[in-house]
Amino acid sequence: MASIERFSFYSLLALILWLPIPLGSNRDWAWSIAEFWIAFQSILLIIAYRGNLPFEPLKQYIWLLSGLALFQLWVLFQSLPLPWEVLAFFSGKSAEIYQLVGAPEGFISLDSRMTLASLFKGIAYTMLVFNAIYLVNSSKRLKQVVLVIVISGTLQAFYAAMVVLLDIKESLVFGYSEIGIATGSFVYKNHLANYLMMTLCMGIGLIVSQLHTSPSESRHMFVKRLMEGILSRKMYIRLCLVIMVIALVMTRSRMGNTAFFAATAIGGLLALVFYKNKPRALTILVGSVIAVDTIVVGALFGLEKVKQRLVETSLGAESRDQVVVWSLDIIRDFPFTGTGMASFYTIFPMYSKADIGFYDHAHNDYIQFMVEAGIPATLLLGLVILLAFARAFHTIRKRHSRTMKGIALGCIMSIIGMLIHISVDFNLQPMANALTFILILFIANACSALPALGQLVSIPPKSNQADGLKEPEHV
Repeated sequence: MASIERFSFYSLLALILWLPIPLGSNRDWAWSIAEFWIAFQSILLIIAYRGNLPFEPLKQYIWLLSGLALFQLWVLFQSLPLPWEVLAFFSGKSAEIYQLVGAPEGFISLDSRMTLASLFKGIAYTMLVFNAIYLVNSSKRLKQVVLVIVISGTLQAFYAAMVVLLDIKESLVFGYSEIGIATGSFVYKNHLANYLMMTLCMGIGLIVSQLHTSPSESRHMFVKRLMEGILSRKMYIRLCLVIMVIALVMTRSRMGNTAFFAATAIGGLLALVFYKNKPRALTILVGSVIAVDTIVVGALFGLEKVKQRLVETSLGAESRDQVVVWSLDIIRDFPFTGTGMASFYTIFPMYSKADIGFYDHAHNDYIQFMVEAGIPATLLLGLVILLAFARAFHTIRKRHSRTMKGIALGCIMSIIGMLIHISVDFNLQPMANALTFILILFIANACSALPALGQLVSIPPKSNQADGLKEPEHV
């Protein structure tokens, strides 16, 4: 049974690598693969525990699980056929629209089939967190998950940069046209930029977790630590960060680069002020990421073009701001119930006041979630994110473990970057980005919940024999 549990954990690592490969898992066939993958993983986990899953580990993640589960229950309710009286009570506007077209029954959702598809995705998101609670049950495994996230971002960055530098005109697998802008295996450049922003932040956290907190007592000790650092895994991770920054700049994503810069600056400032027993090299690391990576490396690989796009940005030339403004009218008509998850492209043409082209997303996830899920459900998800941020912040202030504090700092940066980036784009719509972000929210909670010594929280019999999980708490 222990071997099944380990296989389930490695399947989780493989899933992290797989998610961005099939077009960011943003096609129905691609996200269906991920849904079956997670379902199979859940079945294996139940078998590994012989059907006796302990509930003790769930207590530390109750807010994350409850928030996601309650949201999925609401999406389920949106997709159910309701009697006209009940529908009129919850959403008079939806009842009016269905009766206007002579429908035999009505739903809160104005596109119940797409809402049902969204429900299946949401269940997969919730089940992934449930699986991770039991599988990522030690500091060693937590580091492995973060390392695989960084590796996945590096592979995406390397592939995206090579396609641009080699002037490849079509993507190697799906035959999409390439126009000299890094997209990786994603279709949309901003989705790659968002994915790289998250993986970069987690990479920074991983490096911070390996920095020394005690001062060098002599010049000999300083040189020794310097050489050890150059020859250690930190340099591999540092090289990964450079590769990812190059690809991030090559996406020409204005807000993607801005979000990463802001997340690094704000997260670094929070660390310098609140980090418990902060490493002496933390200031140098944050400064080098901002100065060396963003400015020097970025200048060599196209940062000037990103700056030019920012300067040339004009509300008069952009139509996305009009989409946001007109979407406010939808929120006004459906403030509490929303129009149904994944229904934006259905309802928006009714509120469009000019021919600005086809928009299947609001290019602002705050607005789109309020349109589709309603204000209360959106606030519920916001609370889940804020609580994860609070737990990560508590970790860097109170815990002694270098591993937990460093990874928690990476989570803080990722959350800040995501909250900035989704204000101008729909980065929570592709499954690769959404699942990775949800996994980061789990990691933020795990940094506070997992034991300091890295022992397993709850495992099948004898499953801790092969892992050798011993990581001393560093002070």
